Formats: sequence, C-alpha cells, structure tokens
Amino acid sequence: MQKILILTSLKRIFRSRKNKNNKRRAFVLVSVLMLGMLLISCATAFAWFVRTQVRSVGRERENLTNRSMATVIINSVMGIMSDFASEAEYDSPTQRWYQPFVLPFEDLGIWTLKITPLDDKIPIRNLFLPDGNTMRHEFEEPFRNMLEKIGHRELELLILDFLDRNTRARVGSVERENFINRGPFDISELLILSQDLRPEVLYGDDSNLGIADYCTVFSEGKINLNVAPVHVMELMPGLDERGLAERVAQVREEEPIRNLKDVQSLPGASPRTATLLTNLAGFKSRYFEVSIEALEDDGTGGTSFNIIFDRNTKQIVKWEES
Repeated sequence: MQKILILTSLKRIFRSRKNKNNKRRAFVLVSVLMLGMLLISCATAFAWFVRTQVRSVGRERENLTNRSMATVIINSVMGIMSDFASEAEYDSPTQRWYQPFVLPFEDLGIWTLKITPLDDKIPIRNLFLPDGNTMRHEFEEPFRNMLEKIGHRELELLILDFLDRNTRARVGSVERENFINRGPFDISELLILSQDLRPEVLYGDDSNLGIADYCTVFSEGKINLNVAPVHVMELMPGLDERGLAERVAQVREEEPIRNLKDVQSLPGASPRTATLLTNLAGFKSRYFEVSIEALEDDGTGGTSFNIIFDRNTKQIVKWEES
C-alpha cells in the first residue's frame, strides 16, 4: 500500500516537473522567437534608416552641387548684365540675351537659363519724393486707378500712411503703432494691415487681380513699357484711352520701345501722351529675374531656382529654389 502511494506521489512529482519543464521550454522558445523577430525588425529598420540616410546624403550632395552651380551662373549673369548696363538703351524680351538658353555642362548635365527684365509695375518703394512723405505727382493717378480697379479706393490714405516716413495721419486716415513707415522689402509686408487688407485683396483670386498684380518692390522708380503688363499700362495717363496700352503691347513684340518718341508716334496717341508719361514710363530695367533649372537625365524638370538681382549693385535680392 505504501509502495503504491509512493509510486503515485513520484508519478505526480514527475508529471509536475515534466509540465514545468515543458512550460519552461515553451516560454524559452517563445522568448527566442520574439527576440529573433525583434532582431529582424531592428535589422530591417536599421537597413531602412541607412538607406534613407544614404539617399538623403546623396540628395543633399546633389542639392549642394546644384546650388553651387546656380551661384556660378547667377554671378556670371550679374557681371555680364552690369558691364553693358550703361550702353543699353532699353531692356526688352525681344533682345537675344533675354531668350531661353540651354547650357550643357560636362558631368553636371543640362541646364536651362531664362533672364527676364523687371521694373514692370508701380514701384511701391518709390511712391514718395526724397522727403519720404510727399507722394510723387506722376504716380497719384495710377495708384488711385489701381485701387479703383480692385474695388478698394478707401485703402489709399491708409496705405500711404502705412508706407510714408512720418507718424502723422493724413486727413481722413489713421496712424497705428505697427505701421512700418518705410518702403516694404516685400509686397507681403502689406499684410500687416490685416484688419483692413485681406490676403485676396493683396494677391487677388481666380476672378480678380490684387495689389500684387499692379505693384512691385523690384523697381528703380519707372515702369518699363517693354515688359509692363497691359493691365498696368492701362493705369497710366496717356495710355489709358483708345486702346493705346494694347497697341504698345503689340508693337513691342516686334521691336523694342526705345523712348517716348516711339510711344508718341503710335496710332491713337494724343499730343500730350509723351508729356503725361514723363518721369512715369521707362524703357530700361534695374532688376532682373533669372530662372535656372537643372534637368533630370530623362529631360524632365529637376531642381529649379528663381533669383532676382539688382543690376546696379550686383546683389541678389531674392532667392527661391524648389
């Protein structure tokens, strides 16, 4: 009887130990499998990280190379444009150096280059006489006409107070602490007037033009009639009647407008057209936009650079890349 009890107890102990050993083995096996999966996941993640970093470094190296190349190109363009600035009578897109160029470079692929003269809109940094407060007479009418066109004539005095140098409000207007009282560095600075000037008023929308379509900060003080949009020329006294702005746009496609005599000789010009445009219209540009693009191997667009420079000072005033 005792033997039977002992054997029964031993069997139970054995079975218990066997079950414990099985459980331990199962636990160890699961742990090993989980650890293996973790190691595989870590290895995969690390490989992905390394690959991403290598690609990132490659892209960054390519970006640096393209940026350096764009810098070389723009410096060359500024030097050449500045050298013959004094000899140029006008700046017109019809001139051969303003046509698109294709530039093949060994080991650096194919690049495209396009130079565009600016000074094409109302010069919002040059609205005032040297005192910084008195508006230039020749720009009074175009400025008011612009605000009429966009349906916000009430903004005239407010914008002028925002930009002039003094802190005294014009009659019927206000001066606020956040007014910059200087010419804007970028047209977007007008958004400081957010309680009076909404973004769609500044930039326009699908159906309406905005202030930015009529004004620019990139101008020496005159509107180059060889590049000004028709809607800007239509604001100018002397060009705002009898379709003369459209006629200027048509003529300049064939040959540049060199001076006010060329404008005066156009059909539809009044005897006073040249006089009205004095100190308002110009034919040369001080600022230029340069579009540079590095093409991919398949010929599609690659890295693009849009750069604006000042020909007089040989300085880059705006740099964008995408």
